[in-house]
Amino acid sequence: MEPQLAATRADAGNGAGRLIVATVTGPAAILFLLTLGLAGCAQAPVPEPFPQEVADDWVERYAANDSAGIAALYTEDAQLLPPDQEIVNGRAAIREFFARTNPPGSAAIEIATVETHVFGDYAHRQGSFLLKGPDGTTVAAGKFLELWKKVDGRWMIHRDMWSANAPAPAPATSDEPA
Repeated sequence: MEPQLAATRADAGNGAGRLIVATVTGPAAILFLLTLGLAGCAQAPVPEPFPQEVADDWVERYAANDSAGIAALYTEDAQLLPPDQEIVNGRAAIREFFARTNPPGSAAIEIATVETHVFGDYAHRQGSFLLKGPDGTTVAAGKFLELWKKVDGRWMIHRDMWSANAPAPAPATSDEPA
């Protein structure tokens, strides 16, 4: 059976001229519909997972007070955006920053990831942190936002921003004698 083509001319209704509608029947129509249907079934590529192992390396290096190791996880042109301070630019300055702010005996850090998204060669991570004193009590709590970048196939932190949460309000005191 040969495919049949039927064309109909009609007024397009927009004053621009004629509309031509073509209809294909027979095996060609079936092939066209199958091709169209299969094209709609193509699966999107699975997004790459967030590089959690690198994030875990950061926590381990922080716990070991390894400022050079921490800095190695940042891109060469990375920036730290610490609270109430100037931007820290570049890997060398980041190493110096962590050597100064995380000496041996510093508070331990606990990180909780709230959200991650990977989009091509970039990823972002949002989370919260707790700083714990030697006795395990929380000395500070806050939140962070990181932008990660894939450089030569390796995930690295490109921008890192954090801030402490506001301290809890002091308990209300009564002016009345007890």
